[in-house]
Amino acid sequence: MDAADCLNKVLRGEAPSDVLIARGHVNITATNRRTLEISKDPYVTRRGDCIVACCAEKAAGELRREVLRALASRGVVVVVVIDAGDVWDVVTGEAPGTVPTSTWRMVVRKSRYVDDSTLAVSADKAAADLNSALVAKLRQGAPVRVAVGICY
Repeated sequence: MDAADCLNKVLRGEAPSDVLIARGHVNITATNRRTLEISKDPYVTRRGDCIVACCAEKAAGELRREVLRALASRGVVVVVVIDAGDVWDVVTGEAPGTVPTSTWRMVVRKSRYVDDSTLAVSADKAAADLNSALVAKLRQGAPVRVAVGICY
C-alpha cells in the first residue's frame, strides 16, 4: 500500500492507529536532517534539534497494542500526522520490524537504524523537512495532536 492510501485509511479510521497530545516548546529548532522525535520530557534544549514536540501523553512503547504488534512486522507503512489545528504535516516510513519499548520518546528515522524508541525507518521526512509554518507554531508552544497509523 502506498503512503497516500494509508494516510486516507488512517484519517477515515479504517487502519490501526493511536492518537496522543503533545506540545511545542520555545527551544524547538527542528533542524535535524535524519530524525524526528516526540518526547514526554517537559523541557527541550536547543541541542535537541530532532525534537519537534514535548510533554507527550505517550511514548512509542505505550501505543495501543494493535499498533505495537503491527510495528513488529516488515512491509508495513507507518504514517505520523502532526496536527496543530490550522497547520499540519505528515511523515511516512516503514515499520521497524520490532516492538518499541521506550517509555520516554518516539523517533522516526530516515535511516534504517532501530532502537527501543524507533517508530518508523526509511522515513520521507525528518525534523528539518517539516512544514515551516508547523515548526513556527511548535516554537510558540502550540499543542499538537499526533496520530500514528499503520497500514499492511
